Amino acid sequence: MTALSEWLQLMLAEIARKREDLERARAEEAQRLRESAGAQPRAGQEAAENPTTR
Repeated sequence: MTALSEWLQLMLAEIARKREDLERARAEEAQRLRESAGAQPRAGQEAAENPTTR
């Protein structure tokens, strides 16, 4: 029974690690999206203000 408990603890630790990795990846992706969304309006304004792009 002790081996099962050790195995279960390892599995629970692995699940927790994978969940943390997924949450971290989601947070990084959300940050990239916020950064790119913040950059897009400026790029759109520059294109609209630059008569050579028409």
